[in-house]
Amino acid sequence: MSRTARLLLRNAVRQTDRYYSYIIPEELDGMVVKGSLVKVPFGGGNKLMSGVVTEITDEGPADGMKLKNIDSLADDEKVMTDEQISLIEPLARRYNCTKSDIIELFVPSFVEGHKTKMTDYYAISDKELANQQLTGNKLRSVNHIRVLEYLMENGTCDKKTIISDTGVPPQSLKGLVDKGLVTVTKGKAPEDETGEIIEVPQDSKYTAEYDLNDSQKEAVRKITSCGQYKVFLLYGVTGSGKTEVFLNCASDTTSKGGQVLYLVPEISLTPQTVLWIKGRLGNDCAVLHSKLTDRQRYEQWNMIRTGKAKVVVGPRSAVFAPFSNLKLVIVDEEHDPSYKADSHPRYNAKSVAMIRARGFGARVVLGSATPAIDSFYAAQQGFYERLDLPSRAKEGAIMPAVYPVDMKEQIKLGGGSILSLPLRNAMARALSKNKQVILFLNRRGYSRTLVCNDCGEPARCVHCSVGMTLHNNPRSGQRLLICHYCGYTIPANEACCDSCKGRSFSRAGFGTQQLEEVLNKHFPNEKILRMDQDTTQKRGAVADIVSDFAAGKASILIGTQMIAKGHDFPNCTVVGILSADLMVNSVNVRGSERAFALITQASGRAGRGDTPGEVFIQTSNPDDPLFVNAASQDYEAFYDNEIKYRENLKLPPFKAMGEIILSLPDPAEAFEKANNLMKYITDFLKVQDKSYGFECFGPIPDVIFELRSKFRYSITVKAKNISAINAVFRQIMQDFDYKEYPLSFDNDCMN
Repeated sequence: MSRTARLLLRNAVRQTDRYYSYIIPEELDGMVVKGSLVKVPFGGGNKLMSGVVTEITDEGPADGMKLKNIDSLADDEKVMTDEQISLIEPLARRYNCTKSDIIELFVPSFVEGHKTKMTDYYAISDKELANQQLTGNKLRSVNHIRVLEYLMENGTCDKKTIISDTGVPPQSLKGLVDKGLVTVTKGKAPEDETGEIIEVPQDSKYTAEYDLNDSQKEAVRKITSCGQYKVFLLYGVTGSGKTEVFLNCASDTTSKGGQVLYLVPEISLTPQTVLWIKGRLGNDCAVLHSKLTDRQRYEQWNMIRTGKAKVVVGPRSAVFAPFSNLKLVIVDEEHDPSYKADSHPRYNAKSVAMIRARGFGARVVLGSATPAIDSFYAAQQGFYERLDLPSRAKEGAIMPAVYPVDMKEQIKLGGGSILSLPLRNAMARALSKNKQVILFLNRRGYSRTLVCNDCGEPARCVHCSVGMTLHNNPRSGQRLLICHYCGYTIPANEACCDSCKGRSFSRAGFGTQQLEEVLNKHFPNEKILRMDQDTTQKRGAVADIVSDFAAGKASILIGTQMIAKGHDFPNCTVVGILSADLMVNSVNVRGSERAFALITQASGRAGRGDTPGEVFIQTSNPDDPLFVNAASQDYEAFYDNEIKYRENLKLPPFKAMGEIILSLPDPAEAFEKANNLMKYITDFLKVQDKSYGFECFGPIPDVIFELRSKFRYSITVKAKNISAINAVFRQIMQDFDYKEYPLSFDNDCMN
């Protein structure tokens, strides 16, 4: 008798997100197993869909029930382990998503499509017309501009490469085809290079063995001697040698046959981390991130599936890799908010890592110079074991001197609003000694925005309630206003004030592009590198910039938060943190925490070699306690202030906090339905047990009230834990039709 497979569909909607049974045909018997990815006919039209087998039974269909046959195998080997399958339902409940959503995290699209040999190729249809569109600033989408610029430079190119190198969504390509600017043809998929091409320089710092100091030895001893699930918080100042502790623990784990997951917050940190691991532990290292081609990603993923990879490195999505014997999880820069997904499903990679580590009996090491407030509190309460690295690892190395610079005084003295005199003088001294400088500005573009001279309002996007950012058009030399949320683009000279319809504007603030321009004037003989989202779209750009600066090919590196995290540049002795007030003036509950972390991390890039470092924090409010604590490198003083504030307001970690966003194209309808929803929640919470500590606030316009021509209202729910918040969310999802009430849920909102 034929056996039956129980499976879940990939790409299911809520209505079809349930288990289905199919008969395993004789020709596939023994090949279809638990964890297989199969193709099945679904629905009245028998549309072929893919699904993952979660159970095999010898039981036939119930009386009177006719089951369909599985059509084929989508992959010869199983794509999910038993451990991963066991997590589908718990993770779907935790993150208020479908079981299909979780399957797509565990089994990305490149797994199913790795055998596809055909793809779309795009080319400029008329170069003269395309050039007119670009130089005449006639396009209104920054994504269209990026693609045309890319194709003008590179010629005909395949779809995956264009999307990877430019960062545009697929629909942008279709838009250009519809406009007649680009043609599309089918062709054989390119035979791209295989593997992660990162060569380790011989006899470099990446292959050298380093002696551990007493604090590092104690940390390694405690972590490696633990034979069960446990969370450690490795709390050490910048330059204290946390990476060396990670590598020693990883080496111990792999020598005993275990696998290591090494999470980094930014793709920009991946090449450096891989160099350390390959240099010290060998080539049995897999890398997973979005800048790889689909073929490369599949090969790396397959290394993990087959057990060939001993260490897996990557940003948050790597937490879903198919481990068979995970024994150590490292979360570098654990405070970083990028570990939390910003789109559905809104998972937290740290939480998922702990769930998986518990199942494997693995140890988790959270490393940071500025731990998340929640993590430090958990260590204080004894839930995590805290391991301290109180001093820099390099013998004789000291923490940099940090100087807050009052920009109000600098402007009076004629220093200008971009580079203060103390910073400029320190840069000149360092550069004269062939040292390097890093300037950190968490704002890309030419200027922050344009401000109306008549009413003082910023130039806003017509589709989103946010100010647009001023950029340079490198082809035409003109200035463009770009919305960083939806990509809407207009020439700066066409800006019209949304409030008073005025057309006279002045620049407000500055971005990395303008900073680069100013530096070229002050230091014309110095090579300058810029690292932000605009300069790192192309595959390999991040690694090129980091390696060029590390090799001394440039003396000044400027950039956004990408340069603040984890990089090791021993020849850098001066760091400037510009427009620091931008980081502090945030409506985010964790705004102060993030600002302190960014300032500390950026400061930590200075003086990591033999020469002491100097850090200049440019601010209009140098007496702000956050800057005072940052200047003295006193995280614990900052923590003491912050934890008291949160306890008084019952903010995390004292209560869990979730958010519901209602988004509709009609502002009046959005307001009415948000109030209806709030009344429902209020009535529902009144009858709940008081021990859950429910509180509800709103509805209020979201921080970005209009986004992509939809108006958003926010409702916040607080409770004693995430489980209680999830119970409320599930009840709302059950009682409200998504088509009438388009809601998004976040049970651990970072706002």
